[in-house]
Amino acid sequence: ENLEEWLEVSDLIDSIQKSAADANDAVGGLHDYIDGAFADGIITEAEAKAIKKYINTVNNAKAAVEATYNKLYVNPYLSGTAKTGLLNAKVTLMGSIERLINAINTAIADKLTTPDEKQAVDTQFASFNNAYADFNTAVEEANKSIQDKLKSFADDAMKKALEALQDAADATKAAEKVNGDVSDLHEYVDGAFADGIISEAEAK
Repeated sequence: ENLEEWLEVSDLIDSIQKSAADANDAVGGLHDYIDGAFADGIITEAEAKAIKKYINTVNNAKAAVEATYNKLYVNPYLSGTAKTGLLNAKVTLMGSIERLINAINTAIADKLTTPDEKQAVDTQFASFNNAYADFNTAVEEANKSIQDKLKSFADDAMKKALEALQDAADATKAAEKVNGDVSDLHEYVDGAFADGIISEAEAK
């Protein structure tokens, strides 16, 4: 059972790491496009549409991260600081994406981008990068916490199994001793009864 749970957690960790990597790739693509679009300080209609498409991709990736995160967060073996850390990292990551998108939308609203607006957007890209790294660390910590808990259950189960085997061995040994004692008694009684007379020594 522990092995099956371990495999489920392992698959879930892979899924959440992949969804986070996809979000990182989506933000990276948006960043590359923004750098080019902002270069001349003018946002054309075509650039605005392209930026909107990139933002939609980022939002879809964000939703995928949240969906996989939700499954991990409710895992019954996740608790304590690892669970709190995962929650905080997720809140920070989601917030960084929202602030990034807001900064971009503000910058392109009037079809012109100022150096200050570009700087604000770059700051939010940097914040996302930090939040993404912290989120991955939190996922790893959550994974380790769950695996340690499962291992402790497995170790406890093994200990109990060994104790049960020892108990069984002790019981078998005790039964063998009783059997031996009964056999000895049987043999002695057979001899004592042979002549039909029980002497005082035999009775003792």
